[in-house]
Amino acid sequence: MAVLTGCQESGFDESRETQRPLKVQHALDPLTGTKVPGVAERPMTLSADTLGDALALGVRPVRAALRGGRLPDYLRSRANGVEVVKPITKLDLAATEAAEPDVILGTKEHDGELYDNLKRIAPTVMSEGDNWKLNLRLHGEALGRTNDAEKLLIDWDNRAAKVRAAFADSAIGVVLAEPNAFGESILADVGVEPGGKRDAIMHIQPAPEWSGGGVLAARAALADLERLL
Repeated sequence: MAVLTGCQESGFDESRETQRPLKVQHALDPLTGTKVPGVAERPMTLSADTLGDALALGVRPVRAALRGGRLPDYLRSRANGVEVVKPITKLDLAATEAAEPDVILGTKEHDGELYDNLKRIAPTVMSEGDNWKLNLRLHGEALGRTNDAEKLLIDWDNRAAKVRAAFADSAIGVVLAEPNAFGESILADVGVEPGGKRDAIMHIQPAPEWSGGGVLAARAALADLERLL
């Protein structure tokens, strides 16, 4: 991540870099890295956050595996037309290969056991942990869209700043009914301590955007907060 950030700050020319395959270091290949296409066009995603990040980066996956085989509400309009399937198992590998993805995006926590099988089908990049911003950068690198990922993060900072300013003048505090690292990071970005010392406390009930991860989930959670104000 540090190397990537340094390239951005020194005037990294993404258009040149994406003319040839790239090596991406990730959770299950942190040393040598996985060689991915310079610009991926047919990714397969294995989670809500990888699907959302791919869509936000302007790439429509050929197939998306999601819990229950259904799109959460915050992804419905953006993912319209994407083939959605249930989380894959070893029994689904033939169908995965038939989809002909040029890169596969998954998570170590949920898809790590299939990594050796998946990387035989297409270059596979696995994220790890709850830091959705670092994972967005990783997904941007894996798809050959590092500059686009940085633009999305700048856009997030601007969106969060507006909501943070509104909460600074508000007496409303927020409590997550089901606290998790992703949701708490959203509250932190808008300067709201969970259940902070405010005159009115609003409880946010469990919803996919508050635990899904990824930039589109973050935007949906931010919209939930704006509706509280």
